[in-house]
Amino acid sequence: MKLWVSDNHIQQKRSDVFRNMPDLYMPEKTVKKGKPGRHIAVIAILCLSIMLTGCTFQHEKEEEHTSTSEYTDIETEEIPSTETHSEEPDAESRMDRTDSDAVMEPQAADPDTETDTGAPAGADMSPIHLENPGTGYYLAKEPETEEEHTLCLEQVYEKANAITDEEGWFAENQLEIPFYVMPGSFAEGEPLPEQIPDSFHNASLTQAWFDDSFIYCVYGEVYYEGYLLNLYEKDTCEPVMSLDFSAFCSGEYEYGEYQWVRWARVDGRTLYVSLSHNTYSENAPNHAYITAIDLTDMSILWKTESLVSNARNFEIIGNEIVCGYGFTAEDDFLYRIDRDTGRILEQIPLASQAYFILQKDDRLFVRTYDTNYVFQITR
Repeated sequence: MKLWVSDNHIQQKRSDVFRNMPDLYMPEKTVKKGKPGRHIAVIAILCLSIMLTGCTFQHEKEEEHTSTSEYTDIETEEIPSTETHSEEPDAESRMDRTDSDAVMEPQAADPDTETDTGAPAGADMSPIHLENPGTGYYLAKEPETEEEHTLCLEQVYEKANAITDEEGWFAENQLEIPFYVMPGSFAEGEPLPEQIPDSFHNASLTQAWFDDSFIYCVYGEVYYEGYLLNLYEKDTCEPVMSLDFSAFCSGEYEYGEYQWVRWARVDGRTLYVSLSHNTYSENAPNHAYITAIDLTDMSILWKTESLVSNARNFEIIGNEIVCGYGFTAEDDFLYRIDRDTGRILEQIPLASQAYFILQKDDRLFVRTYDTNYVFQITR
């Protein structure tokens, strides 16, 4: 519907006026032979016609303008407003609204403040810095009572593997290790929940796994390594805490300073964390250990001796932890650890470095670099 009069429309009106006017062209002979009185009459008729036609054109323009105004009003009434109209607020309301608008104005970022690039909005995930109690074995306090240890691991199977048949070993024994597939990886497996951030405090997500209660995420600067351990609720992906293990960097080995988080498990009110990096023990004799952390106050309860845990994971069985350590041209062992004190209870020789330690019912499946084991669990 037109809300304005176009120039073409006006030109058409003018053309109609000119077409309705009498022809002003008269042959020269006729003019000469005409009588003066007739000339006067013709001129008078022409003037009157022009005047009447002009009045008619002006009247039509006024009618058209009025009609257009009516259409404009109708169109305006039919278009829904995007604003909710209300009475003019009083002075106090206007002041409150002004203050609110001022709060919403963007504030300049503090260049000295580190930006959290990955934590979910509204979550307080400031990393808790953990103090390293020192090299070697550490125990904060002797337990009031010492539990009896009745766990026994009896080897019932040993066979060389093909080294590259890892997936077949998992499938054959119907075993699963609950790792998430990292973003951008082509590996098959359970995808990481989209609510979990792939970066945190300028560190990238390097690995993630889960149990029935939590999702464990490690963030760092190098592929597969990391010193920040974040915990998220398994069902909701809500953030729980972030732990900073940067104080556990050894600084003693040129190619692997970080004692990076390899595996972790929450059991009750205690978090057990294995930290290590891949290197020879003669170059870094103080790595590859498990630390127990009291989640009520984030204090270090104990720390095992070095060179006991660099397997991909460990298992908590009753009041013990079963872990493994080994490396090229070094002695390789499976270890039983007292979960209340971190003391070594037993070391079991292996053919090569333990990679995976997985409990299934009353059996413990251990895969090393080149050998597969099965141990019967008795208590």
